[in-house]
Amino acid sequence: MIGIVGGTGDFGQGLAERLRRAGEEVELGSRTPHDEFVSNRECAEDADIVFLSVPPEGLAEMCSNLAGKIVVSVASPIVFRDGQPAAMPGDLSLAELGAQAAPAARMVAGFHTVSARALARPDDPLDEDVILCGDDVEAKAVVAELAERLVQGRAVDAGRLEVARWLEPVTAVLLNVNRRYKVSSGIRVTGLP
Repeated sequence: MIGIVGGTGDFGQGLAERLRRAGEEVELGSRTPHDEFVSNRECAEDADIVFLSVPPEGLAEMCSNLAGKIVVSVASPIVFRDGQPAAMPGDLSLAELGAQAAPAARMVAGFHTVSARALARPDDPLDEDVILCGDDVEAKAVVAELAERLVQGRAVDAGRLEVARWLEPVTAVLLNVNRRYKVSSGIRVTGLP
């Protein structure tokens, strides 16, 4: 089963719908369980693959019970300055901080370039790639296979987990592009075999 911790937002709900349409069993977590949402902790415990769709300040806390699980960190260090999206990355990526908080988890960073608004429109194809990074090759392959069932492009392996330091802030770039052009853009990596 796939759990989406912090699944109440557009990203989590859109991802859940697309995963369900791909035939996956999905459980949604929330800080305040209600209706179809279980607690974030229960969601993380129940799932084999856990998507962490939580604000940066909640990431380390949610990593405490993820030993042995494939964990996909989709968190980005987004801040708003004068109403405009910006990034405030630290020395380590949020995914690396999550991996430190859960050293036995199989951490993969990815989906930072997939628009929450685009995900929330499950009938529209996602004409883009998903960029992934992580140190666990097998976990990255599992997430890549899943990603390629959701997008028309491919999963692109960008290397070790430390690459998330540069991947996570790209979300701010796309948020600004999307706001300026009133679109839900994504990224395609060209020139690959």
